[in-house]
Amino acid sequence: MIQFSGKNGLILNGVEVDDRLLLRTAWMTMLCACTASMAIHALSGNARAIPFFISESDFPGLERMVFRGGLNATGLMLCCLALRLPHALDLSHNTRLRTIAQSSGMITGISTILLSWFSMHEHLVIHVIFASITFVGAYVWSYSMHASNSHKRGTGREKRRVWLAIGGLSYLVMNLALAQSARRLVLEQGLTGGTEVMNLAQSSINIAAPAEYLFFFSVVMMLASFDHDLAEARQEKPTIGA
Repeated sequence: MIQFSGKNGLILNGVEVDDRLLLRTAWMTMLCACTASMAIHALSGNARAIPFFISESDFPGLERMVFRGGLNATGLMLCCLALRLPHALDLSHNTRLRTIAQSSGMITGISTILLSWFSMHEHLVIHVIFASITFVGAYVWSYSMHASNSHKRGTGREKRRVWLAIGGLSYLVMNLALAQSARRLVLEQGLTGGTEVMNLAQSSINIAAPAEYLFFFSVVMMLASFDHDLAEARQEKPTIGA
């Protein structure tokens, strides 16, 4: 049984899991799983070209095990954080933003799990849909949490301002780079084979893939920045008898 009203973390079967530990574990798992699976994919000779999208490392073999295992674990932790962080950061003063933050966080966590089970090599369109939901959901989650805490100043807020700008720009570049190839290959020619489409669109991927790496890293850094907010929130809470 999980309770989300613990003092410093959610309570799992009577054991409190610290918010900061859960947060760090989530973003480190996400970063390490994607980096490791990409490295295995490239070094094993399975990569069809360099650069390639992060999700291309969801390829039969060890890289798929690392990719899917990491994203499934990350998705579950993101769902827990989506429900826990608004409580831990005391965002009750803005009900609307709190609801948006919780909803977008849950959607991000669930879609992260789902996209890992639909490889872009075999289920391109479905994967792209879930990946888009994950990317946009993560950005909305970070921004809504950031906006909900706008009355406070701190290290985490300043870092998020930078990464929100970088993330927004890199996501725009990624989509603009892919727009023409996606329209020509998928919408006009009706191609659905993931590997075939990506081979034909490699000139666009040469720009889009590095932009995706930067966007992914910015999302990781946005998530990590809330560690500062959690630390500051605990310092601000009055102790008994103070």
